[in-house]
Amino acid sequence: MSNYLSISDILVSNEKVPCKFLHDLPKMGFLDPSAADDDLKAGTNVEIPLWLAESLQSRRPPLVSVDLPKIYKDAYREILNADACTVDMHKLGQYFYELGCYVAKHDIKGEVAATLENTFKQRFRMLLSASVSTDTLSTMQPLSASERKRAAAAASSENALSAWLQRGDCPLTTANMVANHRKRKRAEMEMF
Repeated sequence: MSNYLSISDILVSNEKVPCKFLHDLPKMGFLDPSAADDDLKAGTNVEIPLWLAESLQSRRPPLVSVDLPKIYKDAYREILNADACTVDMHKLGQYFYELGCYVAKHDIKGEVAATLENTFKQRFRMLLSASVSTDTLSTMQPLSASERKRAAAAASSENALSAWLQRGDCPLTTANMVANHRKRKRAEMEMF
């Protein structure tokens, strides 16, 4: 799922997620900006980068428990499931889908994955219809990074298709193999 050399994947894994420390950690108080001690006490809630949270959770025994970021909790899920097309995805999270894929494994109920899928389906229809007309793409709610990439690719494909259709120098014709196959099938049918 992760790509070591991908800049966008590096940016996604650097997003901060809320974590609860399960053990006392000496000399790690600098992770909590509100801490007065040099030590980090068990039960402290801190937002740390995703890459650090996953490495601390994968240790035996785990040092942290990862909580869902607020954009994947119930309140936002209800908004996204109701009508995802009206949501400003850039404000919600520039890497909403990518971070959601990472965070989904920390969701016990499995609702994050379902919300990601539903949101993508709703917004994909909107992107697809808007890619045919470039003026509607600019009037849409701001898009996430992956949606901008998909919208640009769809608009490029639409432009290439319309240019090819307008060329007119090579009309579509039936291939000889297909025409011969039809003749052979017709001949076989007439025999019976």
